Amino acid sequence: MMGKVWLPCLVAIGAVGVLAIQSMGAADAPPCAERRPLNHHLSQAIAHLDPGSRSPEYRESLAYLKLHAREAATALSGQLLREPGSFGKWQVTYLIGEFGDESAIDLLRIFIEQPKPQARPAREGSHATDIPYSEEMTSRFQAVASTARIASHRPELRDQVVQTLIATAQGIPFLKDSAMFELQKLLGDEFQSLRSYFGPEYARHFEPFMPPPEWQGLLARRMEKHRREEQALREKRGSLCQAE
Repeated sequence: MMGKVWLPCLVAIGAVGVLAIQSMGAADAPPCAERRPLNHHLSQAIAHLDPGSRSPEYRESLAYLKLHAREAATALSGQLLREPGSFGKWQVTYLIGEFGDESAIDLLRIFIEQPKPQARPAREGSHATDIPYSEEMTSRFQAVASTARIASHRPELRDQVVQTLIATAQGIPFLKDSAMFELQKLLGDEFQSLRSYFGPEYARHFEPFMPPPEWQGLLARRMEKHRREEQALREKRGSLCQAE
């Protein structure tokens, strides 16, 4: 009987103790990070990344992040540099290119220069995709594109962006084509001035597009056939006009 009387009292005392410990922890903890304006706008920008500029929430948050670019890049650096590949990591990589400044260019360069991830070997006969590896590689390619996009938003940083992309093309083999493509888009006709930075193995990037040799003969024959048919049509029209 005595044990039955004390049991509710012990439960009540234990509950009070738990509440006291939780209250002490809450008192010692820093203010909720989500209440900080920076974290709020980072979360809101990522949540509305798909509609992008069509979303007023995205535009509002992007305007704030552009004004606090260095602080925002610092806040995202942990996820970018230390977390494994994920869709969320790709979103962060894309977003940095939207608000980035000098510090964002440096952050993306550090990420780009990290050792290339290794895909996990698939079991024999398995066709499973290594999702984390694919997402990590996608984030690396996006980091190159985001670096270039910073120059579009901040023209005064174009020289720094160009130097970063040149270094990427020269030093990161699996990102070479991506970096050269972004340089072409960014510089337009000025791209040809970069020839001296690269060896002969990069020559194809500086040549105008030409169809493969096996296509050139076929195209030439089709063009000649077209010219003959056009000439025959002109002569037929001319004879009809004379007959009238």
